[in-house]
Amino acid sequence: MKNLKQFMLSSLLFFVATSAFSQTKITGTIVDSELKGSLPAANITVKGTGEGASTDIDGKFSLNTSKTQGEVVITFVGYVTKTIPFTAKSQTVDLGTISLESDSSQLDEVVIIGKGIIDLAKDRKTPIAVSTLTSAEIQDKVGSSDITQTMVNTPSVYVAGQSGGYGDSRIAVRGFAQDNTAFLLNGQPINGMEDGLMYWSNWSGMGDIANNIQIQRGLGSSKLAISSVGGTVNFVTKATSKREGGFVSAGVANNDYLKTTVAYNTGMMENKFGVSVMLTHWQGDGYNDGTRGEGQNYFISFGYKPSENHNLNFLITGAPQKHDQNFAKRLSDYQTYGRKYNNNWGLLNGQYQSERTNYYHKPVANLNWDWEINSKSELSTVLYASWGRGGGTGNYGASAIRTNGQIDFDAIEARNRSVGNGVMGDNKSYLIRSSVNNHNWYGLVSNFKHQLNENLVFNVGADLRTYYGTHYRQVENFLGLNNWTETRTLRDGTDQPVGSPVSNTVTDSQRAEPWGATFNSLGENQRIDYDNSERISYGGLFGQVEYSNDLFSVFFQGAISNQRHQRFDRYDYLRQYKDSEKVNNTGFNVKGGGSFNINEQNSVYVNAGYYSRQPFHDNIYLNFTNQVNPLTENEKILGLEAGYSFKSTYFSANLNGYRTS
Repeated sequence: MKNLKQFMLSSLLFFVATSAFSQTKITGTIVDSELKGSLPAANITVKGTGEGASTDIDGKFSLNTSKTQGEVVITFVGYVTKTIPFTAKSQTVDLGTISLESDSSQLDEVVIIGKGIIDLAKDRKTPIAVSTLTSAEIQDKVGSSDITQTMVNTPSVYVAGQSGGYGDSRIAVRGFAQDNTAFLLNGQPINGMEDGLMYWSNWSGMGDIANNIQIQRGLGSSKLAISSVGGTVNFVTKATSKREGGFVSAGVANNDYLKTTVAYNTGMMENKFGVSVMLTHWQGDGYNDGTRGEGQNYFISFGYKPSENHNLNFLITGAPQKHDQNFAKRLSDYQTYGRKYNNNWGLLNGQYQSERTNYYHKPVANLNWDWEINSKSELSTVLYASWGRGGGTGNYGASAIRTNGQIDFDAIEARNRSVGNGVMGDNKSYLIRSSVNNHNWYGLVSNFKHQLNENLVFNVGADLRTYYGTHYRQVENFLGLNNWTETRTLRDGTDQPVGSPVSNTVTDSQRAEPWGATFNSLGENQRIDYDNSERISYGGLFGQVEYSNDLFSVFFQGAISNQRHQRFDRYDYLRQYKDSEKVNNTGFNVKGGGSFNINEQNSVYVNAGYYSRQPFHDNIYLNFTNQVNPLTENEKILGLEAGYSFKSTYFSANLNGYRTS
């Protein structure tokens, strides 16, 4: 009996050892053949077996098989299936990096949005200097920062923080500020309509929803009727996925940073309808003292494919957030109070209180419709809207009381209570105000593409927008005051004060909270310092012709646009003068270029463009008939670029300048 037990145990150990020895481990990385981005959740199986695995977020996989030779089958929705043979000479087989090519015949299985609007450089024959960041790179770089940090170390892109708070960044492309660079979300313009700038804290959720970021440096290939001599930065977001599944994740970082995310998508169901949802919450204290921040991000995408030739995708996304700010100060202040010093905060009744808080919620919704009319023609259209609500806080009235470099809110509150009724200009009354900037923005971008023949492609489209922005101040915190009164003299049509002074007293306040600002607002009689609005209407037409063959390619683009604006003042002007005249400005741009292919790896190219761009008007009061109108002076910009391309590496010489006529 003892010998039988020993025999059975020896046989079992031999079987386990043999099985372990015969296991083969196969590894590799799956990427997109064009953008070179990783493909997470791709399926890898060993042909003829039930053995398989899926790729992780970096596109990497590892699977064990009992076979020592055979074939690995790789599948991913929207891509051509690839089969790779393997032979195990050791226990591990590394297949290296495997590229999958897009399969147009499978596009009916996944919603591809805005393919005629987004206008990525891979669709162009003429080379341009371009960098593309994949979803994996975005996740690796963004960390606890805003989306701008993903573009750090990108050639010719300069990224800098401005205030030490979450999202307080700015970008320059080839030395051009943000108002000379076009920023797009799935082909939708997102530069501010009033000043052309980008406020990145409003887009704090972009890092979660972006699939790719493409930076086209220089004149770029954007066909929109917009000024983009500095370049074009296009954020391509996720769309409704065919694959069913979801995930929950949590991450922590320094300075008490915490971020949690939950996501789920139904996959494309039998009714040809699908939904993808993602929700995120984040919070942290910031590096500098007094730079706390918190926010959420939501992304909801509905996909519908009613027929072979039509794709529809509706998405809504937003990132309500608030963050406290820090501003530049003297070196001696840092030497006195430490490297993390921030003078914008203090304690009120033992609780943290900031004087400078940025808060905003900017929901963005768009509906994409792609229509493949026939084998040579297609139409892509995006209808979009955004509703911005929020602003920034600061001191108003008397100066703050400070102790050891920090704001003494207890002393301020005690002084305010002794005053009772606050009066502007008494040098005693202090409150925290909110400078509010709200807007409603609606637009439509449409592009028609037609293949005239094998070598010639024609595009034509329209860019239409209407914008209404409202700007005013209100009380965020009275800090012990009963109310607030201020007096002013109203102005006439020549911008001169006339008549007797008028006074207004406010008694209501609203906290600096993004969700609260979204659904609530104080009445017009509760506004202080200023209260005005601006309506901007914009319409543009654009077109492009491109000829290409195996040896060379040439293109020509043109666009013309008209912009009309009018300003309305409810605070500083007499009633009969509160509306300004309507001002119209016409702008245009022309671009052209060509390339010559020396061989498969090398080519030379040249691009040139001329822009006449309407001026921005964030600093203009009112424009009356008898005043010089500063908004009639378009900015003239000339760009010239010549370069050499070796595969995807670009070397360019640029001559870019501008003058104001």
